[in-house]
Amino acid sequence: MGITLSEISDAFRLPRPDWDAIRTWVDQRVPGPEHRDAWNDIAIKWLAVLDQALGGRYHVRESDHLLLFAPHDFGHSASLLTFAEAGCDAVVNALGQLAGEGWLGPLVVLLFADAESYVDYATKVGGYVPSRGFCVRNGYAHIVIHPGPLAAVQQTLLHELAHAFLSHLTLPIWLEEGVAQLAEETMFPAWDRSTLGVSAVNESRAYWQNNGLGNFWWGAGFSAKGEEQTHSYQLALMLFRFLVADHKRVLPDFIRHAHHADAGDSAARDFLGEGVAKLAAQFLGPGRWDPIPPDAATFFERGCLLLERGQHAAAIADFDASIALDSLYSDSYANRGEARYRAGDYAAAIFDYEKAIELNPKDFYALSNLAWLQATCPDGKHRDGKQAVKHADRACTACDFKVWFCVDVLAAAYAEVGEFEEAITFGKESLRLAPKEEQSGGRERLQLYREGKPYRESFKSAASD
Repeated sequence: MGITLSEISDAFRLPRPDWDAIRTWVDQRVPGPEHRDAWNDIAIKWLAVLDQALGGRYHVRESDHLLLFAPHDFGHSASLLTFAEAGCDAVVNALGQLAGEGWLGPLVVLLFADAESYVDYATKVGGYVPSRGFCVRNGYAHIVIHPGPLAAVQQTLLHELAHAFLSHLTLPIWLEEGVAQLAEETMFPAWDRSTLGVSAVNESRAYWQNNGLGNFWWGAGFSAKGEEQTHSYQLALMLFRFLVADHKRVLPDFIRHAHHADAGDSAARDFLGEGVAKLAAQFLGPGRWDPIPPDAATFFERGCLLLERGQHAAAIADFDASIALDSLYSDSYANRGEARYRAGDYAAAIFDYEKAIELNPKDFYALSNLAWLQATCPDGKHRDGKQAVKHADRACTACDFKVWFCVDVLAAAYAEVGEFEEAITFGKESLRLAPKEEQSGGRERLQLYREGKPYRESFKSAASD
């Protein structure tokens, strides 16, 4: 396809494109069946611009699934591509149904000519510098590799291919690194790093006994320097080996449902019958191995996961902890309000929404949730149509009327005050913006407005905990 990236407004903010701008452009202007070809063209144009920025020292080679960006003086491009294609097949075979292609076009592999270029790119993309390579998930998925001997490049590439094929999942870092290491060793047994001598095992146990597993469960240990990183990778592989040995039948379900927001603990309880602390104890022995969030942001993320799963009381407890650590964290108030609303504590929900809005007056999530409660609450004493319209209009203004649920709330608010023509207008607009899975409910609400009826929320409250 004849795509010119310079025609896409704000496409490039070197050293990487603005993938959100490009994705929006493709979604709006390229027919669905042509998306794959469009992204292939975009990837090639991106690499041409990247080469220019790096002094014209690189070439691009293509295979069935990959684009390799490598230095002109790298004489193994063809063989590395052949190796990578075989690696893709091996990874898919090793991962089975867990493997998925989470990328938009061909998977791009960036092999830099020198350590300086690698470090510069890694710093700007991820904020830290892995020693061998890494897989970029945000925007356009691609693999970045540190220069080195061919064998080292091959090993890194296989490891990162495993990450690429797992990128569609929500895995905690410790679990994904365990899967990736085992997949790598399954393909190339000579690279097996799992055998630890007695002294190494004792050293690892002593390290974690002294330091706790906080950085391991939440991922910081894998980007640390020195022995912490080494121990993190070793422990990830050992724990995954225990999973394979003891839970092979349910392991795929556990991996599919494990989430980084709680270090995989909920999925472990659901599918393994015990939390991740018990798994760690198999290798480390007795200790306090529970995954306790280290900061307000992590408590918030875990609370969001629990809220999504309907565990309202547990979610509220995590948002409480987040607020205790950072009383100005507005998102924790907004999401605690949602949990309290779902639990049927409407007055407390209103307090939280208002506090979130006080801290962040343009928070359209909190504004729209408050307006939704005021427009649709099952308890009439908490409904206030005029305030609902006010807050819903502020939410829509904050998102420039582009977020479907804000527009949907504005329709419900107008219905609550009896202005059904406005409700119908915004109900239609919300349907135009809404994802497919939300359109059925939107059509039901729109029909109510056409019948001159407001919408009333109905759901089970705290009984779902």
